[in-house]
Amino acid sequence: MKKLGVSESAFAITAKVAEEEAAEKEVMEFGVESPMFLLLGTLGMLYLFCFASAIMRRLVMTFRDCGGDFQTMVLVVLNLPLYEGMLLRKDKGMMPMSVTVKSVVLALSACTCIAFL
Repeated sequence: MKKLGVSESAFAITAKVAEEEAAEKEVMEFGVESPMFLLLGTLGMLYLFCFASAIMRRLVMTFRDCGGDFQTMVLVVLNLPLYEGMLLRKDKGMMPMSVTVKSVVLALSACTCIAFL
């Protein structure tokens, strides 16, 4: 856990709006690294990977009942601002790259472990 940077807990008071441009666009600010963002990012990426897996299953086995696909799709849609902050934004309010990389690695590890069970 220490190598991932999760063992260090920090509390930082940040401004509600770092830039006026972000306030005008009405986008979320993720500018600081936080264990909370690591957890949110990991869960968000896990939902995204599960959704991609459900789509692949749907394409391969068209007649199979995939009842959990709708719930997974709802979770992915709810996490769209998180994905934007992690993958699309390039301004000061983007999710730190270290958090994005750690989240992807943890989510892929979880998917791999689940696949082998």
